[in-house]
Amino acid sequence: MKRLQTPLLSVLLVGLLVGALVARTPAHVPSRSTAAHRKSAPRVIRDGAAGTYTFQNFSPPEQKDTTIEPSIAVNPANPKNAVTCYQVGRVDGGGDQDNGCATTFDGGKTWLNQNLPGLTPDSGSGQFDRASDAVVAFGPKNVVYANDLVFDDTSDNGLRSAIVTNVSKDGGKTWGPPVTTIDDQGGGLNDKNWIIVDNSKAAGHHYGRVYVVWDRVVPVLASYSDDEGATWSQPSVIFSGQGIGTMPVIQPNGDLTVIFDTSTEPAPPVSQPESEGQNVGSDNIVAATAVGAGMVPTGSPLAFSPPVTIESYLGNSVRLQRAGTLPTAAIDDKTGRIYVSWEDGRWRKNTPNASPENDIAVSWSDDGGVTWTPATKVNPGKGGGRKDHYNPMLAVGPDGSVRIGYLERKEGASEGDFSPFVNTYFQQSTNHGKTWSTPLHVNRNKSDVRFAAFSRGGAFFGDYNQMAAAGSWTYITRCVAYSPFSGAPAMFPPKIHHQQTWVAIVDSDGNGKP
Repeated sequence: MKRLQTPLLSVLLVGLLVGALVARTPAHVPSRSTAAHRKSAPRVIRDGAAGTYTFQNFSPPEQKDTTIEPSIAVNPANPKNAVTCYQVGRVDGGGDQDNGCATTFDGGKTWLNQNLPGLTPDSGSGQFDRASDAVVAFGPKNVVYANDLVFDDTSDNGLRSAIVTNVSKDGGKTWGPPVTTIDDQGGGLNDKNWIIVDNSKAAGHHYGRVYVVWDRVVPVLASYSDDEGATWSQPSVIFSGQGIGTMPVIQPNGDLTVIFDTSTEPAPPVSQPESEGQNVGSDNIVAATAVGAGMVPTGSPLAFSPPVTIESYLGNSVRLQRAGTLPTAAIDDKTGRIYVSWEDGRWRKNTPNASPENDIAVSWSDDGGVTWTPATKVNPGKGGGRKDHYNPMLAVGPDGSVRIGYLERKEGASEGDFSPFVNTYFQQSTNHGKTWSTPLHVNRNKSDVRFAAFSRGGAFFGDYNQMAAAGSWTYITRCVAYSPFSGAPAMFPPKIHHQQTWVAIVDSDGNGKP
């Protein structure tokens, strides 16, 4: 992973002082519709735990009672059927005990919680020490695909890593064994995979084709399956340079566009902003397209155009957390507009008393990813304000509304002055990104970094969260840490972990139906 957040020792010491605060289970209830709200105002229908730690056995460095880094998908044929996948039992140095998933068939009222089979020894017959980076997508006929990174930690000198996919043919109720896309015995470090399914029967598409994209640090790769994940094509090169954080979208004409982050700028950006950011790095968010991907005969390679730079990544490190720094993307299936979002520090003033936080940035393309608009800010505020916004998630509704969620934490003037609590907010645009609604407070429980999973010097909720649109509903998944019992010691680094995968449902038009 890149840009790992490693707080200073002084921050950790301050965190211990913060731990002297009285710990209690968060009880915040998000704002609901009132008489002052119009019927069309977005509101939270429900928010609750979906995925939890299910193992009876664990061995350090596995962290008991932790789930992290969730992905979510909704059945295109049934808006009340959704699946979220996530890591279970985080390991500080990387990866987890196994990947898990939770499935609902009643719109998030209840969840079936289970571990994915065949990934690690703890999940049955798995061949790899660790799993990681669980992502999920729905295809036709109630088929669900859970895509995973698996790798060896101590076995065989930790050289082996692979990309595999578990398939469910009953909407996420049961899962088959993993099928391998790529298995490196030491030739490359596979990382940051993502999955998408072509659910369109329009011209130029291959109905039901499943695409998986990932990086091996160098290069960035893609593969696909035309038989519901039973076999996979040989990997095709998306970009021959370094890349991470691949996010695929399928255009209305069947082209496949992949957005990712790279430290090698392959093309001049459309706009070169006058940044006032604190952390002006060399990374760039780029897009590469496989024209005619949906028309490629089964087994033939995909051919990608040279990547085009969308914008420079100018994000600031999130204090006391390992967080974010990867782009998220979604597409309007009717207009073809591609949206990309990330956290960015360019709107924060560079002064001695600067507020080194982030805002949520968005850019879009109306010509298939060839040209992109300059970055614009989503969340309100004129810089400063000591509020950090990060880990954006993005979806587009069938009505064309653009929906963005993100995490937010209150910061202070000094390195050790901050709130330990993290909240989730939702905004939407009904005019294609020109203006955004007032932030809606989503979470019922605040997330407390003093009970979070811990990885490489910081609290870790994941490098990404995800949301999925289902009609007027938006499923928002993220991991929430909080005190497991009254009087639990709140300190940093955490002494006790209690972090679960939560899913909230936001109703965009207020009528309560998807």
